[in-house]
Amino acid sequence: MELISREPWWREPPKPGQRDEDLHWGYLEIYKDGHAVFVDQPPSARELAERKSCRNFPQAEE
Repeated sequence: MELISREPWWREPPKPGQRDEDLHWGYLEIYKDGHAVFVDQPPSARELAERKSCRNFPQAEE
């Protein structure tokens, strides 16, 4: 299996008002064959701060 992506990811999406510090973090690994695995290993604070994905953006009010 060839790993093509590994980035910090939450185990469960945050609930409204929940902060990043309160989430259970690990890594989302994506393999060339298309399957994904959550690795239960905490990323460093720097990796969390520099992550590009898995962000909680506020919902636009209608």
